[in-house]
Amino acid sequence: MHKNKYLLGLALLFINFFTLANADVNSESVVIEKPKSKMEIGAGAFALNLPHYLGSDQSDAYVVPFPYFYYLDDKYKVDRNQFTGKIWQDNHFYLDISASGGVKVNSDDNTARRGMDDLDWVFELGPSIKYYLQGDPQASDYFYLEFFTRKAAATDFKSITNVGWRYGPSVSYQKHFSDHALPKFLAGHGAEFELTVRANINFSDDRYLNYYYGVPERFISQSRAAFNSDGGYAGSDISAGLTYKVNQWWIGGFARYYNLSGAEYIDSPLLKQDNNWALGFGVAWIFYQR
Repeated sequence: MHKNKYLLGLALLFINFFTLANADVNSESVVIEKPKSKMEIGAGAFALNLPHYLGSDQSDAYVVPFPYFYYLDDKYKVDRNQFTGKIWQDNHFYLDISASGGVKVNSDDNTARRGMDDLDWVFELGPSIKYYLQGDPQASDYFYLEFFTRKAAATDFKSITNVGWRYGPSVSYQKHFSDHALPKFLAGHGAEFELTVRANINFSDDRYLNYYYGVPERFISQSRAAFNSDGGYAGSDISAGLTYKVNQWWIGGFARYYNLSGAEYIDSPLLKQDNNWALGFGVAWIFYQR
C-alpha cells in the first residue's frame, strides 16, 4: 500500500459537508432557552476500507488518526461532520457549504489504470441549499432535502488542476437517543446514540468524469480502448452511520453503498464493476470536556 494514502482520513473524515445557518423561531408564541456553551476535545483512530475510485474492482484498507471535536452554543455548532452558524436562512431554507473528496491513486497499484497518469487527491467545495422538514442545522434530530454544487480540484500539493463540477440532490435523516431512551445494556453515565442516513443522486460534468474514467489515445492498450465521457448522471449512493458516546469514549462506524448503473461512463474500460462499498469504524477518547 502506498504510504501517503494514510493521509486519506484527514481529507475524508470529513469531508462530508459544513452547514452555515440557524433555526427560525416564532418569538411571539415560543420562547426557547439558549443552549449553554459546551466543548469536547479528543483523539482516536479510524479504520477504513475504500475502493481506489468508484467502479474499481480494487480497494485498500487504511488506518488514520481521528481528531474529535464538538462545540455548541447559542450561535454555533461544530461536530464531526458539520459547522453551523448564523450566516443565512429564510424560513426552513438554509445556506450550506458542501465539501467532499477523493483518494490519491498510484496507477501502478491499479490493474485497470496501469501505465496511465496517477489520480491526485481531489477536493470539492461549493454551496448547497437545504430545506428542513424536521429540525434545523443545530438540532440533534433532523430531516432535510438538499441540492449541492461543488467545484472539484486535483492536487499533488505541487500544482492544482481543474477537474470540473459535481452536483445533485440528496436527503439526510438523523435521530438522537439520549440515556433514558436507550436499552439497559447501552444506557448509563449520560450515554448518547445517533443514527444517520443519507442518500445522494450524483451528476458531474464531462471534465470531472473524464478525469476518472476517460482514456486518451496515448493510453490505449490491448485491454483498454479509448474512451471519452459526456457529462450527466454519475450514479447514486446511500449510507448509514451509527455513533455511541459514553463516559469519555466515542465509538462510530458507517457503511456506504454506491450504485453506478446507468452512469454516463458505464462503458469506460476503467469501470470494472457497477457498485462499490465503503466501510469505516473508529474510536476516540475525549480528554477535555467543558
